Amino acid sequence: MIKALLIQLPVPQLNFGRRTGNIPFAAACLQQAADHIPGTEIIVYPQISASYMGDTALIDSILAIRADIIGFTSYVWNIKRILHLVKEIKKSYSPKVVLGGPEVTADNAMLVNNSLIDFCVYGEGERIFAQLLTEPEVWLKKRGQADAGKIFSSSRSPYLSGILNPSIENSMLLETMRGCTYACSYCYYGKARKRALFKADTLVTEGFEWAVSNDVKEVYFLDPSFNARPDLPSLLKRLAKINKEHNMTLISEIRGDSVDDGLAALLADAGFKWFEIGLQSTNTNALRLMNRKTDLNRFIKGIEALKNRGITTEIDLILGLPGDDMEGFKNTLKFIIDNNLGDDIQLFPLSILPGTGFRRDAERLGITYDKIPPYTVLSTNTFTEDEMLDAFIEAEKRLEVSFYPMPDIDLSFRGEEALPIERMADVKVRIDDAYLYCKVWLHRNRTMDELKRAARGVTHPYQLMVPPSVDDHDYVLRALSLFTEMNPHTPCELVFFDPPYMTEVPRLLEASHIDRPHYLDGHLRPLYYKGGNRAILFTVVSSGADSGLSGEMQRHVYWWQAISLPDKEIINRLESQGFDGILIDSGIERHHIQSFQDKMADEAGDLIHITFSRLDLNRRWLIKTMPGDYCPDILPII
Repeated sequence: MIKALLIQLPVPQLNFGRRTGNIPFAAACLQQAADHIPGTEIIVYPQISASYMGDTALIDSILAIRADIIGFTSYVWNIKRILHLVKEIKKSYSPKVVLGGPEVTADNAMLVNNSLIDFCVYGEGERIFAQLLTEPEVWLKKRGQADAGKIFSSSRSPYLSGILNPSIENSMLLETMRGCTYACSYCYYGKARKRALFKADTLVTEGFEWAVSNDVKEVYFLDPSFNARPDLPSLLKRLAKINKEHNMTLISEIRGDSVDDGLAALLADAGFKWFEIGLQSTNTNALRLMNRKTDLNRFIKGIEALKNRGITTEIDLILGLPGDDMEGFKNTLKFIIDNNLGDDIQLFPLSILPGTGFRRDAERLGITYDKIPPYTVLSTNTFTEDEMLDAFIEAEKRLEVSFYPMPDIDLSFRGEEALPIERMADVKVRIDDAYLYCKVWLHRNRTMDELKRAARGVTHPYQLMVPPSVDDHDYVLRALSLFTEMNPHTPCELVFFDPPYMTEVPRLLEASHIDRPHYLDGHLRPLYYKGGNRAILFTVVSSGADSGLSGEMQRHVYWWQAISLPDKEIINRLESQGFDGILIDSGIERHHIQSFQDKMADEAGDLIHITFSRLDLNRRWLIKTMPGDYCPDILPII
């Protein structure tokens, strides 16, 4: 019996319980394609465990399965973590490791001749995965690809066969096409297949009917450009009949200049509520070099048509494109502002991704870029590094937005008992069949051996909480070193409560073993602050005005312990004093705090962050103020 384990790791984040979107769809497709093979057991690693387990807990869990083959779906955000996990796993035994996904290309230097990896799959995986299970000699080739178009065209959704379920996010992915009808130089979609392949309407609607009958909240169509489907109007009419109650939110990606009033009406009738729309630039030179023609007048009309029907349009811009320059980028911002398109904007510094045209032609185009994921552009022949930094700041200023905001503030730690902070216990959450620590107290009487046991079982991410009585800064440094050495790819937050001293952040970073540059440093590391850190967050909670912290990934939260609740005037005054948030740790009765939450929820977006010390009340607040951002079932409540 051959046991194969398939794993997909999430985009890193600094708030535990936030939705990750880490649905192991590719792994499910592989299992579905190979289920008929006798003598094999294929396991798709659970979405919740993959998304919320810290490094060491994840390694221990994988080792317990003892698979003969371990496959990872590799993306720009998880490739370095995958290589770390594989290295640690192979210290215990020697499974065959196979990598697939967008990061696996012939020009990815991290993977070429990497002794940790036994096989690299280029492109589609279903057919070649089956060969690896049945033809041992294929492993000797070390890399390969095989067209899986026939398998894709005839396959039902893996949700229908029970391989996947909507999980805690109550979200479903529907893959209706492979490849792309466009060939943008920054993207790999169009390189995966010579021509786009579309799944039959009957199979698409069958999956959609399953979503409706199973009360799925959200369906994401995986098409890189939903408008590319040749029979789209007829499909939309079928979807509208199935989703006539509009109980589901449908989302996808679409070309703005492909939409007219008629198509917008059909999309709205089907239940679409949100589209990601790539504009990238209005600079004609940049558009030509990225091989992306755009009719700007039709783009404006398409966005207006979608907005008029209540569909949110999130527009993407790319900074640092070859052929673009400071003037051209400012003109793109002007186009956005003049045409009232700035409601929902994403700005990404260009990534020179493996397998793309820009990676192939980087030298010819004068592109210099970071060789570490996410491969951020550093400069081009027409855009210097300093100019890109200025352009980034200009965009945030003119659009009145922060493209990389600080994480949410969650400083909850109390159960129902009103115990003093020195007696607070670690907070655990259930991740599938395991209980892991999402908040660990660094009490002064805890030994390093005890902390080491805790570090083996932290979540992704986690918090280290330092009570006021801890005045030994070396103890904190050792604890941080221990946790990050055991979990070097797991983001964390270090929280100081009324600290009697404040260790300088550079010393804390020096003591840590967090992988740097981390993916979270990614886009901003070359542009915003060289050698910076976005994988560890430092927070001081105090009732004093001076936190001892000042800088990136550092914040100061007011500790509200009065037997009353603050009004909006008090909260605004705290903001004017430089506080980033307020922790309400009041002994006031529960129903009064709930009434306060109900009153303040609508205004939360205009105030500094509010967080509550009681776990159940903070959970209630997060769900009330950010209902689409968090998974209620995984948040701690006691």
